[in-house]
Amino acid sequence: MHEQKLATERFDLNVERQFWNDWIGEWKTVDSSSVRRAGAVVAQLRSLNLENPRILEVGCGSGWLAAELSRFGSVTGVDLADEPIAAAKAKYPHVDFIAGDFQTVDLPAVHFDLAVSVEVISVFHDPSLFVNRVASLLRSGGYLILTCPHKFVWDRTDFVRRSHGEIPLNWLNMGELKRLLRNHFSLLHTETMMPAGNLGVLRLINSYRLNGLIKKVVPEPSIVGIKERIGLGKTLLVVAQKRV
Repeated sequence: MHEQKLATERFDLNVERQFWNDWIGEWKTVDSSSVRRAGAVVAQLRSLNLENPRILEVGCGSGWLAAELSRFGSVTGVDLADEPIAAAKAKYPHVDFIAGDFQTVDLPAVHFDLAVSVEVISVFHDPSLFVNRVASLLRSGGYLILTCPHKFVWDRTDFVRRSHGEIPLNWLNMGELKRLLRNHFSLLHTETMMPAGNLGVLRLINSYRLNGLIKKVVPEPSIVGIKERIGLGKTLLVVAQKRV
């Protein structure tokens, strides 16, 4: 339902860099879904009770979430898009921003206490290499908080893919994400967020008429919570700990 290139095929980094420069540059404000994901990440970080952690954000974009994370510890933000990184350095000078390819950029091994990755793993050419790289940068017992698009939902959502094959789009289901992480991590928490979808079975489940009837007897937040618990959110969220 969506085109993918083989994970072993290398995309043109210059094309990708320009795509993300343009994409991030278009967003002058943070959308509600990004705010919700960021809030969930911060809530999970708070629950870990880490004392002044060294935090790595992979795919930090314009740097706004990295700045929020800096309330908890020192932050290094990495992104391929060099133009937003240049702007972030000026706007958030207390955060260490680095522009470059995450797979090859110079970062200290076995150094960070926490890695955060929001909606990023699915645009890497090989998700397993991404996980390996994250694990190599975390200290033993370090944590990963990761979100990514939920394949089951996005395969059943009518949308326009703006990248037109310029970047990979390797959506994952929860089972696939768990299998990727288990090579290096123990899973501490998993959930789906923000129910969505308007094709196939999700057209019925999320129909305005059906949900309007249900809301007469069940409050809307409860309906959303039920859908998230049974795995119908458009975003997967995982908290994992690197095994010692």
